[in-house]
Amino acid sequence: QTDVCESADWYNSKFIVSTASNLNMTRTPDVHFISEARTEGTKFVVLSPDFSMVAKYCDEWIPVQAGQDTALWMAANHVILKEYYIDRQVPYFIDYVKRYTDLPFLV
Repeated sequence: QTDVCESADWYNSKFIVSTASNLNMTRTPDVHFISEARTEGTKFVVLSPDFSMVAKYCDEWIPVQAGQDTALWMAANHVILKEYYIDRQVPYFIDYVKRYTDLPFLV
């Protein structure tokens, strides 16, 4: 609900996660991009405590409780960093991290 991405980019995505946002209510003119992306094979996951109006479109609904969303994203970050930075050096990922993030300065 506070994202700043261009909704049309959803159509070009292969994996979309909606976290505690009911796109049908907050992004009504743009929600059609989700169904169009799903038609093209995009996987759509909803993290929300309730089975909301947007959850009916998703491939996977994860009913998180208060505080679990942070732990889930920390686990996702751990997997990404472990698989693309520690276990295997992926040049694209390394270049992206150096150019656009503060990761090289984190301890």
